[in-house]
Formats: sequence, structure tokens, C-alpha cells
Amino acid sequence: MNVSFSGRPARFDLQSNQIVLLDPIVLNGLASALVDIGVAPVNQQPEMLQALAERGPLRIGLHEVAGFRPGLYQVDRHSFQAAEGESDPGAFDVDSGAVVLVDLSLLGPVAQVVTWDRYDELLRAPLDDYSLLDKINAELGRPGFAVIAADAASPFSGDGTFRLAADQPRPAL
Repeated sequence: MNVSFSGRPARFDLQSNQIVLLDPIVLNGLASALVDIGVAPVNQQPEMLQALAERGPLRIGLHEVAGFRPGLYQVDRHSFQAAEGESDPGAFDVDSGAVVLVDLSLLGPVAQVVTWDRYDELLRAPLDDYSLLDKINAELGRPGFAVIAADAASPFSGDGTFRLAADQPRPAL
């Protein structure tokens, strides 16, 4: 599954070597701008994301996957590092206690389909009920995003500034 509120790894399908990292609040609040970025030429998207992130109250990170090959990858709470005060383009701010990781090639569709109402439904669903997530993934054509909830006892501890570790995400086994 590509959403983890319980600490288990989340698995998602990457077809590009870049991952957008953002707070669910940002995904909701900037959805129309993110859709516009998603339909822009691929070589313009990183610059457009950076410009958008500079205007908002929460940073948006862009992480390049080392040794990338298309396929399934996994992340968990231990895939992140604190990045307070850093200007790393991969650094992102969290205010809601969760992060959404999006394959850059699927940014526009994710911004359209993963609305705040749907995210709220995912939060309220029983831990073993994946029916809404299955529907979202079907609408997207693949599980090209992941959601990880923070935990105070892990490196991804909640509100603050974080980034994915250099060796993350890892191919799913």
C-alpha cells in the first residue's frame, strides 16, 4: 500500500527520477498551481516548483532518486532526516504531521485526485480498509504517490523541515 499511518513502509510506483515532497495542506491549497506545473514541459517543472515553493508558507521539496530505474520503491518514517535551516532543494516543511511524496510525472493528476476531502477520508478509514486508496490509485492509473505519517520517536518526527536521506527511496523488495 502507498499510504502509511501506522509506521509500516509505503510502496509507490516511480516512472521518473524526481519526487515532489509536500505537506498535505500544500497539496490541497496549491492544487490548481500544481496541476499547471504537471502539464508544463518536464524541463520547466523543477524551476516552476521552486518558484511556487518560494511564494508559500511551507517549502516544497524536490528529491532526485540516485541510481533510478522505473518501478516500485518504498519509504517509511526512517527514510527522512531533519533539515532545519537548510536551503537544500529537497527540503520540505511539514505542519500537519504527514508528507505526500509524488512522482513528478504524476504531479498534476495527483493534485486533482487527492483532494482534501479524500485525504480526510483516508485518515478516518480503518487501518485495514484500502477501498478508497484502491479507487484513487485506479483513477491515477498507478500508485504514483505515497503518504507517510510522522511519529515523534522516528527521524520523521512531525512538524518541521525534513528531506529524504540520500539513499532513499529504496527499491521495494
